[in-house]
Amino acid sequence: MTLSDAMLDGCRAVGIEPPRKTIIGQWVKCPVTGKARSNTSGRVMIFDDETGGIAWNWATGEQHTFRVGGEGYGKVSAPRRDPEAERREREEREAVARVCADIVRTAEQAAHPYLARKGFAEELGLVHEAPWRHFPHGPLGEALTRAMPQGDGPWLIVPGRIGQRVTTVQFIAPDGGKKNVLNGVMGGASHRIATGRETWVCEGIATALSVRAALRMLGRSATVLSAFSAHNVAKVAAAIPGAIIAADHDKPVESLHGKGTGEFYAAQSGCQWVMPPCLGDFNDQHQAEGLRAVALHLRGIAV
Repeated sequence: MTLSDAMLDGCRAVGIEPPRKTIIGQWVKCPVTGKARSNTSGRVMIFDDETGGIAWNWATGEQHTFRVGGEGYGKVSAPRRDPEAERREREEREAVARVCADIVRTAEQAAHPYLARKGFAEELGLVHEAPWRHFPHGPLGEALTRAMPQGDGPWLIVPGRIGQRVTTVQFIAPDGGKKNVLNGVMGGASHRIATGRETWVCEGIATALSVRAALRMLGRSATVLSAFSAHNVAKVAAAIPGAIIAADHDKPVESLHGKGTGEFYAAQSGCQWVMPPCLGDFNDQHQAEGLRAVALHLRGIAV
């Protein structure tokens, strides 16, 4: 295994695209898999001795160390630790988690234009007119503000929880623009919209709503979770015995062996999974073909 192959495997493990160029000993920005190249939530660093490196998904907080020759081969020099930088990072994550909890606490249950556009005009979600009011003063608050989606509110708030603790939120604008809060912990976080005997894990909130509606049409009792990204869907589902993934049908990505992002990570998870027959997600199929088409497609998945 070459260093390039090892880096590619490391990037896949955390759900990011490999950078076009690397700089020895320095972090290089790169996009999350399936996102535009302008998305720079990925980071890769090659160690000084060029025997390996680290791939880091800033959006999920996940890191993966890779090495030439794969597991069990070669000697990798660990990156130098900076305890002060690590302390600052922990404090910043805690501060962002408090911001997220405050936003969720002060949001109101209301209808939202995004939900109406997705076929759920009567659905109530967490809606906030001005979430930036909870951003702290100073550099962190300024960075959080810059990372908000463009446009005007009100904002649909989709919280991500690990256990009972809110660790991230997704902001959705009326026009559908989405961003997760900067430096929130997404890895392993999800938002539950229903509780039942089965467990289904989806990527976006609209997909989760369509899957919930289709399962109810089938008379199936299910817990339905939204987990924000294809990589995180696989991580959340893999931690729940018997969970089923309702994957998005994404365009093929060369670095994922020609598979779409949703398919690639669903297949890697070891969980049972299903995706729509055509490109798009289950909400796209719901709107194009009707809810019955989604229900018939999901009916073939046995628990």
